[in-house]
Amino acid sequence: MNLAPWLVAVAAATQLSSPSPSGDSAFTRGDFTAAFQSYSAAVAASPRDFDALLGLGTVDLYRGDLPAARTYLTRAAQIDPSDGRVQRSLRAMHEIQDVSGDFDVSIRREVDVPFVATDPLPMVSAKIDGKAGLFLIDTGAPGVELSAAAARRLGVRMHAAGEGVFVGGMKAPIFAGRVDSLEFPGAVIHGVPVGQLPAAMPVELGGRSYDGVIGTKLLRRFLSTIDYRDGRLILRPRSDSERFEAAALAQNAAIVPMWMVPDHFIFARATVNGRFDGLFSIDTGGAGVGIVLTKTALSEAKITPDDSKATSGVGGGGAVRVVPFSAETVSLGSLTRKSVPGLFTPAGDPYGMFSFTVAGALSHEFFRSSAVTFDFDAMKLVLS
Repeated sequence: MNLAPWLVAVAAATQLSSPSPSGDSAFTRGDFTAAFQSYSAAVAASPRDFDALLGLGTVDLYRGDLPAARTYLTRAAQIDPSDGRVQRSLRAMHEIQDVSGDFDVSIRREVDVPFVATDPLPMVSAKIDGKAGLFLIDTGAPGVELSAAAARRLGVRMHAAGEGVFVGGMKAPIFAGRVDSLEFPGAVIHGVPVGQLPAAMPVELGGRSYDGVIGTKLLRRFLSTIDYRDGRLILRPRSDSERFEAAALAQNAAIVPMWMVPDHFIFARATVNGRFDGLFSIDTGGAGVGIVLTKTALSEAKITPDDSKATSGVGGGGAVRVVPFSAETVSLGSLTRKSVPGLFTPAGDPYGMFSFTVAGALSHEFFRSSAVTFDFDAMKLVLS
């Protein structure tokens, strides 16, 4: 079983502010809508409330409102410049802001990129510096990640960039580099920072060798749709957001708020078995997997994995023990799937780096019969 390797990566860059008194409970349980309302009320009542400013700035960061995040985090820093939580959130905000020369997008219209394969995971063809390659689409991946062999073939120089924490809590070194261009027919992105796939990850899936993975840092440069039904990746200019949202609403699509925790983690709330509601990582890169649940979430959803069917999966840090289960129903907004295949990794907590509770992840098999759009302007997840 090939697991999404990027359930957690680059911990040092993503350990953001812990919430404090105002909105604390809502933030900790991952209810960012309630936390935003509580922090907003606290700041309105007391404009120099350090904890409320810190919390509100952090939630604004997650909801993609960078001007507001900058305002509140800067005000918090002025009150207590030595507070490490404020400094981490400010650094995280700067990390997701556009850097001159990075991700320079050229797209004139909607672009359809046909899948080379849809299963076990969507795979597309793209050119790196003019040379063709095959790439998995994975919203759990940081950005554009090349295999070591592809990096050598393309002449991309890689340098050590720290340590990542992956599925099952496994750790592995990570590497970074840069390419001049990544090109789809009809769309070109110049100045693309790239990473390197962990050495433990296979570079063959479903009988096809692939050169790398395309993840969130690149997908969020567009209004991106992973259309599993018609087997295509649709890239639109982000300026199409308002028109797209209006059309989706008219078509009764499932539309839910999404949150992005720097530098690439997408989250949304979902309900399991009609009884447990939690915050989930939207990580499409789990082959054969519809849902991942933590031990606590399994208990609250009244699900018991079948330990007698435990197997070994491969994540970014190497082999990891996985225990399968099936969720009766999983609902994301108005979209409900039945008999969703799931897995549990007993070793380690891949979400322990976050300062809020994560119930697990929604992945490939949950989205398989949908077209799922990531709208980073409206901060909405749209499923049709």
